[in-house]
Amino acid sequence: MLDVNDAQAQRLQSQQRILDAARAEVVARGILGMRVAAVAASAGCSLTLMYRYFGSREGLLAEVLLGLYEESFARQFQDTRRLLEGSNSISVEDVLECIPLPHGSGASKEHSIRNQVLAVASTNPILRSRLSASLREKRQMLGTVLNQIDARLPDGVSLDHEVFTTLIFNINWIYNDLLGDIATSNEQYRNLMRRLIVQN
Repeated sequence: MLDVNDAQAQRLQSQQRILDAARAEVVARGILGMRVAAVAASAGCSLTLMYRYFGSREGLLAEVLLGLYEESFARQFQDTRRLLEGSNSISVEDVLECIPLPHGSGASKEHSIRNQVLAVASTNPILRSRLSASLREKRQMLGTVLNQIDARLPDGVSLDHEVFTTLIFNINWIYNDLLGDIATSNEQYRNLMRRLIVQN
């Protein structure tokens, strides 16, 4: 007979196998193409068990997409974490270097992931609720980060937190991606941010 800890560990392993299988299915077939029967077969579990853990296809999809979103955010936040390491002073140029730009290595893929998550969140109340909580947490985190940056900027220089937060949380780069050669460039975006984020 399994003790409680073993049963819990098995449950977590089973849930992770299902999430891994669902993620592989989403990556291979897209969000709309995710087949729950294929996920269950790949995870080596029954549909009943999968639904017991995640409630529904929407619940499973919410878990997978929130995970993809969180990973995307973590990748983009790496530069900011590096900026805050140590105790050296920080310049406005340093801040501009860690702002996610419209173009670059993997940017189009990151934009696509985020936009798919947002599209599904509009019709999936489970994902919408979880994503809302995640974004509220990230917005609060951004406020803390901006305070830390302000404390290390040169005397007399501070960031406009309202402008910074509004731009970071309300830009949808998929539109820019679709504009191709007339899209806003990284340099145009940096110049815009340079003008907007510093308080006078």
